[in-house]
Amino acid sequence: MDPETEELRRLAVRIVEEHESAAVTPGIVVQRLAVEYDRDHGYSEVFDLLHELEDEGELVYHLGEYNEFAAPE
Repeated sequence: MDPETEELRRLAVRIVEEHESAAVTPGIVVQRLAVEYDRDHGYSEVFDLLHELEDEGELVYHLGEYNEFAAPE
């Protein structure tokens, strides 16, 4: 895995873990990547990444109405 992808994965997990609500939408992750980390990534790219992280057990799919993800408990 290339360093840029690895860094994006690390930041996405951090954003989900640090968020104050129970679960986070991909849109929130996209917004925080842009504002806090000056990283411009599209919704689809982040959505796919979050599902990859879910498949690997790093995140859990919250089954909410808005494709929400959460940190495993």
